[in-house]
Amino acid sequence: MAITKARRVVMSDELWEALGVATEGDPETNRSSAIRQLVRWYVGEPGAELPVRPSDARGSRPRTRRK
Repeated sequence: MAITKARRVVMSDELWEALGVATEGDPETNRSSAIRQLVRWYVGEPGAELPVRPSDARGSRPRTRRK
């Protein structure tokens, strides 16, 4: 991967922490990679998919990919 500049993303501390918790169970994912994957999908990059969403703390939402 090419070297990229650090970018600033503004969000609440609570949302940043929730993103950290949501990505900590997957060794392939961290906050930055989840954000990049979401942005690639959002701008319509060919082949990009929404990131896998972990189930919520109550277990009411399964971890699935949306198409």
